Amino acid sequence: MRAKNSEWLTHEYFRTYRIANTVDTIMRDPFAYLRELEGLTVDDGIIDFLPHWQKDSALHKFIRFIADDIFMADSHGPSRVPYGPDPVHPQWILPADLAMINYGIIDEPLFFIPDDPSGGEPVGRTSREGDGDPYFVQNACYNYLTHLPLLQVYTDLMNRIADEVFFVMFANRRALASLNKFLSMYLHGFSPEYFDEGDKELTKLFEREGELKRVRPPIWARRAVFYRDRGRCTGCRVNLSGLIDTFDVANYDHMIPLARGGLNDVTNLQLLCERCNKRKGDRIHIPSNHYRRWY
Repeated sequence: MRAKNSEWLTHEYFRTYRIANTVDTIMRDPFAYLRELEGLTVDDGIIDFLPHWQKDSALHKFIRFIADDIFMADSHGPSRVPYGPDPVHPQWILPADLAMINYGIIDEPLFFIPDDPSGGEPVGRTSREGDGDPYFVQNACYNYLTHLPLLQVYTDLMNRIADEVFFVMFANRRALASLNKFLSMYLHGFSPEYFDEGDKELTKLFEREGELKRVRPPIWARRAVFYRDRGRCTGCRVNLSGLIDTFDVANYDHMIPLARGGLNDVTNLQLLCERCNKRKGDRIHIPSNHYRRWY
């Protein structure tokens, strides 16, 4: 049976590991970055994370937020890349445009970094005080990057990057648990009473204040977690495939329990045997960092 195109990911690895490393660093100690993360959580931002079992997972949303911040920082310079056939006197573009070209989203740059009228460097503080606008180039880059998120091509770029970084990071259970623990801080004290009239339907998601209803993971989420964890309990490593012992049953455990503000999200699941799952209960345990070698 031929696989569907949607099952495959074309990986360009454009800034993938830089973004993944930034995401991992922040998730290890998110409270040290609360100011930077305000845009993700203020004004009831947690609402976007509430619906059960979104394929656009919590990690996807977090990756897009961090990737956007990294690309927007390029206005400060000196992040620039050469473009064009002339290697000696190339035109200069920003990494966001290069990324969209690499992914086949656009055919040519949407923006070229302008020349500095004072003859200084193409990006950053471009001239000494008194030589006109000392931030001419930087301001031009900033204005372009400020308007870029309004374009569909940039949305497409963020979605592609989110898929690639998710592919790299999904195996990192401890990072995923840290992300979900951070989000649970906002959900645990959240009351459906806070919803505006347009969001009242979301009250059906809750069991009680600060706790989402328990909803069985869909087959796609169970399959993803089962194969990520290689069909073994992440606690005691017993085989849960049913091929060796039919009495060992796979349990899809919420790493951050629903009772403690956990999400019904594929990034909040791990595979446990029945015994390990009962032992863990509604407590928060640091997930195992043991992984099966590829060979």
